[in-house]
Amino acid sequence: MACDMVYGIWESSIQKLPKYLGALQKYNPGTIVEWQHKARDTSTGAYVIGYSLLLLQLSMKNHIYLGSGFLNNSADTLYEGDGVSALFLTAMLVSQERGRRGICLISDRHAGITRAVRECLNFVPPNGVHRYCLRRVCSNFNSKHKNVVLKDLCWRAGSEYQIRKFNRIMEEIKSQSLEAFQWLERIDKEKWTASHDGGWRCGILTTNMSECINGVLKGARRLPLTAIAEMTFQRSVHYFRERLARSTVMLANNQLWTDFAYKMFTCWHQNSVEHTITKYHQFQQSASVVTRRPGGHGVNTHVVKIANRECYCGKWTQFGIPCSHAQKVCAAYMINAASMVKDYYDIMTYKNTYSKSFEPVHSEDYWDVPGFELVHDPTIRISSRPGRNQTTRIHNDMEWA
Repeated sequence: MACDMVYGIWESSIQKLPKYLGALQKYNPGTIVEWQHKARDTSTGAYVIGYSLLLLQLSMKNHIYLGSGFLNNSADTLYEGDGVSALFLTAMLVSQERGRRGICLISDRHAGITRAVRECLNFVPPNGVHRYCLRRVCSNFNSKHKNVVLKDLCWRAGSEYQIRKFNRIMEEIKSQSLEAFQWLERIDKEKWTASHDGGWRCGILTTNMSECINGVLKGARRLPLTAIAEMTFQRSVHYFRERLARSTVMLANNQLWTDFAYKMFTCWHQNSVEHTITKYHQFQQSASVVTRRPGGHGVNTHVVKIANRECYCGKWTQFGIPCSHAQKVCAAYMINAASMVKDYYDIMTYKNTYSKSFEPVHSEDYWDVPGFELVHDPTIRISSRPGRNQTTRIHNDMEWA
């Protein structure tokens, strides 16, 4: 087959994988590889592959990047057994060794992930928190109750930033289905709602940011394992180079923040023009802000405390960008609202994130011989079946109507 000619056959690729990952570590210091073997072949002494974790640890402040996890060439089985525990615990160990705090893990409610979080005893505030993907919560909720209206209310409740609005939506769910209300009440509100999160999510409600990597690495699916590792590394390098070039253009244009932060700040600044405020405590720099929708309807009052960097609408806490209410109060107290934007939106922070350089892996003639032999498990290999070819599109339970 053409694929075998380009990427090699399955058996030889398995044997080659330890050598390649060893070379990747050799030429890119800081790369971590962790092996978990299923068994040992008593006749040859070789290890049967079970799980391999490749962690690209880059020497940059507050950033860790997971390269890939390989488990029998099937990403779906990564969550079976202890594979996910190994991946998560290794990542957290690297984080703690670097003195990193403030990590927010967003995932589904899979038992393996929950167990891995519990086993990492230091993964508690201020080091980190575990949150649930809201789309996954809504998907599970809809599977249980099978009601489109309730599903939409579940999303609205989880994505609402104000506690009073969250409570109002929950009462609406309760009026329609007590069972559905009780199902949601059994989940810790901090885990799935923006209103009770405390700002850990930074406005991110789902796992879309991590799952978008499916599109980047889609072409690597169903290839021999060493080919997957090589393609993952090469595409990661390309990903970093693209974003480094983008940050250079932003700096040349004297842009202060990333596009997202600039758009949010500008939009909220325009909205603040219509607000009216009443100043209160000079030391706390507090005030009440009254907002009105077009036509004079929807009058709401929000309390802002600049000294605490909080507005009770919840948006400033979540996004790290002064909301329209906060910007109005900043103007009244003659404070530069732009100075209140979190530094992780700064263009230099963005550039430093992607400025770490990778080194190419030399020819195979220069690779070291590993201290063990690796073989595949033929019992779990996917066999080709007659009929229509399987789609390469990656499906998941987030695809809900």
